[in-house]
Amino acid sequence: MKLWQKIFLITLTLVIIVVNASALTLLYTNHHQAIAREQQSALARHNYIDLALNNTIVYEQLSANKISLGDEEMLAVVSEVLKQQQSDTTVGISLYRDKAPVNSVNQETSATITALLAERDYTSIITDVADETRLFIVSSTQLNAQTYQLVTSFDITATRKLFAADYEQTRFIGIISAFIVAGLLLLLVRGLLHPLRSLSNTTHRIASGDLDKRATIKGHDEVADVARTFNIMADSIEKNVTDLEELAESRRVFIGNLTHEMKTPLTSILGYADILRVKRDVSDEDRIEFASVIVNETKRLQSLSGKLMELLTVGNLQPTLEDVEVHDFAADLTTTLHPIVNSHSMTLKTELPSLPLHLKIDAELMKSLVFNLVDNAIKASAPQSTIQLIFAESSDGVRISVVDEGIGIPDDEIQFLTEPFYMLDKARTRKHGGAGLGLALCHEIARAHDSELLIRSVQGKGSTVSVLLRKEASHERS
Repeated sequence: MKLWQKIFLITLTLVIIVVNASALTLLYTNHHQAIAREQQSALARHNYIDLALNNTIVYEQLSANKISLGDEEMLAVVSEVLKQQQSDTTVGISLYRDKAPVNSVNQETSATITALLAERDYTSIITDVADETRLFIVSSTQLNAQTYQLVTSFDITATRKLFAADYEQTRFIGIISAFIVAGLLLLLVRGLLHPLRSLSNTTHRIASGDLDKRATIKGHDEVADVARTFNIMADSIEKNVTDLEELAESRRVFIGNLTHEMKTPLTSILGYADILRVKRDVSDEDRIEFASVIVNETKRLQSLSGKLMELLTVGNLQPTLEDVEVHDFAADLTTTLHPIVNSHSMTLKTELPSLPLHLKIDAELMKSLVFNLVDNAIKASAPQSTIQLIFAESSDGVRISVVDEGIGIPDDEIQFLTEPFYMLDKARTRKHGGAGLGLALCHEIARAHDSELLIRSVQGKGSTVSVLLRKEASHERS
């Protein structure tokens, strides 16, 4: 059973019980009050008849100058008084002595009167006689020096019928009201729970893969708060799924590129090695050429595997930060870089701040970053070019930049340069033994230092690649 059905049935049941209980309580209260009024009126009439009998008999005794009347005289007086008092057909009057009727009694009421007389001197009862409902009142009275029982009965059928009619009317109104309340309650409950149904539909849509589906938010009640929180959760889930999809896609591309990059040198190695294995009449010149290709391609594979291992290691490595003085760090770099740059008929220039400056960095990782940036600058530059290694202090921190005079990079390509295996000029990159991993490695090293690579380039004039070590990662001047 759904939530709206439970709420509907429980609320409807409670409403019907409360309304009907209230109506019946009011109905029975009014009925009991009506019966009480009938009893008070009947008792007053009963006492009046009793008083009339006593007064008439006393009057007759005084008129006849007797202490008591004879039985026949007594019966005549009683009959006359009862005849006068019984002019209303709804009232029945009987006089008993020693539980025997003095006047004529309706046979249908005789059993009821006999039961009343057996109880006590004074009592009353409401009972059905034939097709009437009557109220009987009995009291003892002294007439003509003897004890009699005066019994009066009053027809209260109209009161009982009115109660029965009111009861049936209440039942009818209760049934009609139940249907009306049920209809209104159904509309109300379904209206109030519509946002929950909408939210449920949204969850099913998201579960089926429609991740951009969101719950509709209306109002500021608790359901709206749930919908708002659900949308926040859905945004987070969509972002996580998107990130996972992008990660899976990047890994797929990464593996595809890696496979491709390894296939080319392996094909060359296998081909030339097979020639050397099969052909016996290979000249020394060809053998040297084939062996050189095998060696170069092997070195390329070695470089590829080394860069790949370094990239994977840096991505999962926490840098070991140490205090490094910029001048000493630059001296170590230039000692290694000068021979490499000079071997390509290029010049390396270094610019340093005038005062000592300390950094909190992982020296080995940062050296790897600078080596890769300089290596890329060499590949992009022509002989006789100048490559600059600049250490500059700024308001944001310390900026390390490598500036070349190479071919430059198109603006729409810059955003892809830090992706693994991305190569701007694949033929040129492979010619220099590259695999498109250098800038990806630099990007990971910069990120490990809470920084990022900044690349600016003008085609035909050169490029500048910088990493900013912010003030949080640097010390004050000594």
